[in-house]
Amino acid sequence: MADWASELAFNSKGKITRAQARLEARLRRPELWPTLDEYVERAVRQRLAEEDLAGPWAPLTPDEEQVATLAGRGIGKNYPGHLATRSYNLPPSLIRQLRTTAIRVSEEPLAELEELGLLYNSPDYEPEEREARDELVEKVFSAPRIVRQALERFGPWPPDERPPSAPPPKLKL
Repeated sequence: MADWASELAFNSKGKITRAQARLEARLRRPELWPTLDEYVERAVRQRLAEEDLAGPWAPLTPDEEQVATLAGRGIGKNYPGHLATRSYNLPPSLIRQLRTTAIRVSEEPLAELEELGLLYNSPDYEPEEREARDELVEKVFSAPRIVRQALERFGPWPPDERPPSAPPPKLKL
């Protein structure tokens, strides 16, 4: 960013001061040099705008808000391999939208899992029960799962390292 500002000031041949160039760089920073937080926020917003998660959703009740803040292992689709834990600084309104979406999208499949007695994983399930459970769990979206999908689909991936769930890159014509 500092190099870009210096180059802008130099190439302007005195028309732009160094201070003006630094200000211009600061204004362009989110687009040209986004932070990890900005990448994650953009990706999550894009994922939440997709048809399967777009809503509109009823706001969470105070009790649901409390439960949504609890850390823990919610039911959801297993992710292959090991995951590194990362911390992102996201706006509170986006976190609320993410939690609301995760809870509202998952309500029906979780209720059906509970009704069928398949809420908890068990080695004693019959093959038909395991298949039914797997199908329903596929419809459960935890907040971390939504973030992982967002990063896979909309994160900054090198073209040769795109994850399997990412849409194909757009071809330039």
